[in-house]
Amino acid sequence: MDLLKSPSSQLTKTYDDKLEKLWFNLSTMGKQTPGVVSSKSPLDNPPDWFNLDRFTRAQKLAKKYYFSLHIAHFIGNILLVLLPRVTIPIFASGRSSTVYMVFLRILSTINHVDSWYQDNPFEKGSKANKSLSKVRRSCHLQVSKLMNEKYPMTNDLWLSQFDMTMTQWSLIGLVAIRPKQCGFYSTKREEFEEYIYFWRVIGHCMGIEDQFNCCLDNYDESLQFMEICFDRGYKPYLDQPNSIVRAAMQLTEGVFLGLNISIPKIILSYEGFMKYWYESLNVPHEIVLDNWTTAISYKLQVLLVNYLLKLTIFYRLASFVYFKMLNRLFKTVNQVKNQMDRKYKDIVYRIPTENGIYSIHNPMYKPNIPQLANLGVAAT
Repeated sequence: MDLLKSPSSQLTKTYDDKLEKLWFNLSTMGKQTPGVVSSKSPLDNPPDWFNLDRFTRAQKLAKKYYFSLHIAHFIGNILLVLLPRVTIPIFASGRSSTVYMVFLRILSTINHVDSWYQDNPFEKGSKANKSLSKVRRSCHLQVSKLMNEKYPMTNDLWLSQFDMTMTQWSLIGLVAIRPKQCGFYSTKREEFEEYIYFWRVIGHCMGIEDQFNCCLDNYDESLQFMEICFDRGYKPYLDQPNSIVRAAMQLTEGVFLGLNISIPKIILSYEGFMKYWYESLNVPHEIVLDNWTTAISYKLQVLLVNYLLKLTIFYRLASFVYFKMLNRLFKTVNQVKNQMDRKYKDIVYRIPTENGIYSIHNPMYKPNIPQLANLGVAAT
């Protein structure tokens, strides 16, 4: 059984021929095209369609709904981890084997994305340029080399253009397909157009070729294409989770274990948060609110997003509290690590195989992972 193969989808919705062709190219040729190459950097030269004034305007507009963008980035990142083509490299790299490492991965992502809203990514030495260069060099290139050299697939590539586009979607897709659930209530079309443009540029900076970029030069087509990306790239795995997806669910739960060191579970629980979002995305799920803490956290999530964030004064208050808590997390990350290591020292995230459970964090771990052969991947 190939656990990387997308489950058969029950969806029958069709789209415009142009968008259908874009998806076909992305899901076929895109999986066979490297997502990142060492020979050239996309940060060396901006694309022909780059407009610095418009990009700067988009950054300024982003500040208006920064809290909502953070919500979209957070849940999108959670969903991204549930894609087997992303999950397996995460396990194989060994960088998310403990609660603290999973938590730190999310904090690191937040820190990087925040810097992209700061300045010109094509300006050498700028915060955005340094961040994107580091992500490309220390993450994407390293993981691509590890996976494609040690665990090559027969027809596809790890960290392909398809995977990079799914990553791009994780940061902007929910803004496009579920804006209200992210708290965008008074946002104008012109503002959404600028957000899409901003992430089209960032997609290029990540190494995504124009033909695979999920943010198109037409706003309405962008919204439809990102709906396709979710319906066909994400939802089948969420609707019918295999063993890899279920292992990834445990991984994402670790994020909330970390957050609950600082944020009471009654306010933010894994069960309440994910139940709300699965329902919002029409994803069938098995989440049960089996105690009053998770039940209240779910009701608070519904109250917050569906009602309170509509109120400007409450939106500003929620933004203030959120960013204050986020800054506190960054400042006290070492203390948080100590608490996590003590409280969750026995939790280790493992990669499942048909022959049982194999732990990346096991002292017997070696760089070669023959068990990956059971996932339809060749280990050399």
